[in-house]
Amino acid sequence: MKTLSIIIAVLICSIYSSKSQTYSFQTSNATYTALFNPVSLNNGEVWEMADFIIPIGFDFWFFNSSIDTLYFFESAPAMLSSSNEEGGFHKLLIPFGASLVDRGLLTGHSLSPLSYQLSGEPGSRILKIEWKNVGFAFEFYNNNTLNDYTNFQLWLYETSGNIEIYHGPTSVLHPELAYADESGPSTALIPKYDYEADTISSKSLWLLGNPTNPMMVETDNFIFLDGTIPPNTVYQFNNLSVANDSKPAVISAIYPNPVMDILNIRLKAAHNLPATALICDMTGRKVYNASINQNQGEIQIPVSNLNTGIYQLIIKQGQETYTSRFVKL
Repeated sequence: MKTLSIIIAVLICSIYSSKSQTYSFQTSNATYTALFNPVSLNNGEVWEMADFIIPIGFDFWFFNSSIDTLYFFESAPAMLSSSNEEGGFHKLLIPFGASLVDRGLLTGHSLSPLSYQLSGEPGSRILKIEWKNVGFAFEFYNNNTLNDYTNFQLWLYETSGNIEIYHGPTSVLHPELAYADESGPSTALIPKYDYEADTISSKSLWLLGNPTNPMMVETDNFIFLDGTIPPNTVYQFNNLSVANDSKPAVISAIYPNPVMDILNIRLKAAHNLPATALICDMTGRKVYNASINQNQGEIQIPVSNLNTGIYQLIIKQGQETYTSRFVKL
């Protein structure tokens, strides 16, 4: 019983502490797999400054607002923006902050394809963007060689709003050139970049320390990791702001929380629009999906087969979405 009490306390504290945060962060490991038959961005052309547009394919919840398109910011090969305007405010995603180039610069034939892929069914789609076999610009400019390289992917999850960065085969023998005398690459989520002032929000999230298991810090300073990110490393940012306390008319109450066996959803008066209930784990993986019969007044969702942890409940009705987190004991 003491162990169970500790688990409950830790999980509940995780939920309540998340109220003041936008993302949580964790590191894991997974075998890297290149995208199969993705949509090409550079279409076989050698690139040095990337100037591409990526349709996300769904409304992606990023720092408390929705975006549907990503732009390569200022032609930087691994800095993505919510806007292509030369001015105003931008939201920025930096999966791998280093100056990158196509390794085909020396041959005239692209060796570093940039591509993306949209997978999954509507409601639980994932946008995957891949930087494949990319080289480092400062090695090229200083040595006229492109021996060092890296591979990585950025995944955006429709349902959870989570962000994952997968790191693949990498060889960095000259980090002083790869990272332009910085300690390593940078990884950051930036909620607000002021184009005219050239400043970023103090709420920007950066990874700091050992790239094998870095910590996330909130700062308006530019921060770099201490070394090269090992292959098969996964950085996961869990979006805590998707959940909200505003309930559409269809929902009256959700209980108990924490829950062991049955999660109850109490519905308000019946409505014409159909509704669905989804449950996702904190990686964005859908573990439950069912239609809601609103004439029932209350539905029961069996959760006894779920592993202990925090889950996200999503109720969708028309254009409205209600999300809430619950603890499975």
